[in-house]
Amino acid sequence: MEEKKPKVSKINIVKGITATPYRDIFLPTKDRDGYFEGEGEISIPVYFYRIIGIDETHSYEDDLFNLHQGLLELDHLYLKFEDGLESYVPNSFIEQKRDQIDFNSLEEIKAEKNFSKATTIQRLAILCPYKNKMIEDKITEILNLYISQYPQVEVVKNFYIKLLYWIEKYIISQVKNLQYGEESPKVLFYGDIRRDEVFFLIFLSLLGWDILYINPLEEGGFSSIANIEDYANLLEYPKRGIIKEFASIEKNKRKETIAYKASVEISQIIHSEGSGIYKPWQFEDYEVKAIPLKTTFEELFILWKEEARFREGFKVENKRISIPTIFAKVSGVSRDMDQYWNYFNALLEKKENMILLERVPFISIPTPQVDYSLFNRDGSLNLEKVKGLRENQFKYLKSSVQDLIFNTINYMVTTNLFIEPLTEAFKIKILYTILSIHKSYLELLQKFDFPFDVPKIVVFDKDKDRFSKEFTIILCFLHLVGFDIVIYTPTGYNNIENGLNKSYYDLHKLEDLNFNLNYMGKKFQQQENGSLLKKGFLWFFQ
Repeated sequence: MEEKKPKVSKINIVKGITATPYRDIFLPTKDRDGYFEGEGEISIPVYFYRIIGIDETHSYEDDLFNLHQGLLELDHLYLKFEDGLESYVPNSFIEQKRDQIDFNSLEEIKAEKNFSKATTIQRLAILCPYKNKMIEDKITEILNLYISQYPQVEVVKNFYIKLLYWIEKYIISQVKNLQYGEESPKVLFYGDIRRDEVFFLIFLSLLGWDILYINPLEEGGFSSIANIEDYANLLEYPKRGIIKEFASIEKNKRKETIAYKASVEISQIIHSEGSGIYKPWQFEDYEVKAIPLKTTFEELFILWKEEARFREGFKVENKRISIPTIFAKVSGVSRDMDQYWNYFNALLEKKENMILLERVPFISIPTPQVDYSLFNRDGSLNLEKVKGLRENQFKYLKSSVQDLIFNTINYMVTTNLFIEPLTEAFKIKILYTILSIHKSYLELLQKFDFPFDVPKIVVFDKDKDRFSKEFTIILCFLHLVGFDIVIYTPTGYNNIENGLNKSYYDLHKLEDLNFNLNYMGKKFQQQENGSLLKKGFLWFFQ
């Protein structure tokens, strides 16, 4: 039977700051200023505080601990976030919601018919009609707010799918049992917070949740949102402190319990290979298999920004991790050079794990005579002997990285990756080229935590000179260890085609060719009078 509850017509955010926010949040809904019930409708005030800084360290930690203990008594009406919201959205969920995010313009997103699809959220049918309608209305409201500040289609799509996922994961069960007018669910969010997580807190506030955001250091993602004071009151103390783990705040308050020990065991289950929730360096000892993605030109720039675990084809099983990678050549230029410029610079956003080669480095590695003792009978390398070579420069790297390097070299000398036949002489060329690889590439590899940010190489090549064998070998190696690689060739000249089998990379041909284009640090310029205008962003030479 459908529950007969008053229709919720309006949810107000309580304005103003008091000196006792930790106490005020426990006020019964009906005792709050602004509460109204009549004519089958109720108006529900909610509290949304962002509390930045600390007053006195001792009382701050005591107050935070006591607040948490009090909120725990609310049972299913309380959510605590310390490490942020779940950032991994399963591919199965994305596929399930694909029709809801299948829009190509902001106009389509704003169309009311698209928002009505929100009622198809899995499990939403368990709610009564007025709760369904309220969630639908608040999804519309938060999306309109998001679009007003971040009007990029792909950015909105990304937020929308996370919003739907977070709704199902965190609040549907709470909404089902919630008695509006009788109680208010609570959220305590402690520590660092990202922009999209702030928008989700605003969404919860619009639905009637009380929100406490607490950070002893800074506002985090709140500072990037315009007019945030319209949604979240600010209580700011002049003193700042470090963000301690919540557990360390509680360490003098309680002893380890059976429940805590059980949580450790649960963590081992949660962080299993197929869970999608991974700890730092969880798979550093796993075998790496690069899976080259076949993409359209536009998809390249979308996937470029994604962590490995969010890409189609990512898989962890049986001590092997499959990393979907981008290996693409962009041949020619667009008729719209501003668009060409924008696409190229979009590749350079994550500078901390990216190397830009503004011109192809000339690499020539002296290759010694073939030492047949380095080979096994099947043509593979005897890795123990290879590791003993004086040219082995990798001994300072993590053992797992060294293993990855040598196993990848062995794969390269036993697999038909290249146009050139795999003679013993060419295998030696491959070996000594990788043994001499520039340390900048090794640094990116050393800090590559496989499920997360993918290291990137961007090459701008306008010259008619062919890629050297050594440079082709290096690009192939970096691809095989999981790097993303894009080669921009405005002239349309052959380069990677001369050395690597075409099945290992994508080729995107644009409308025009340009033989006088130079990269000039965030912009392109034409070559003038045959001389190059030189302004480096980052040049690498061997």
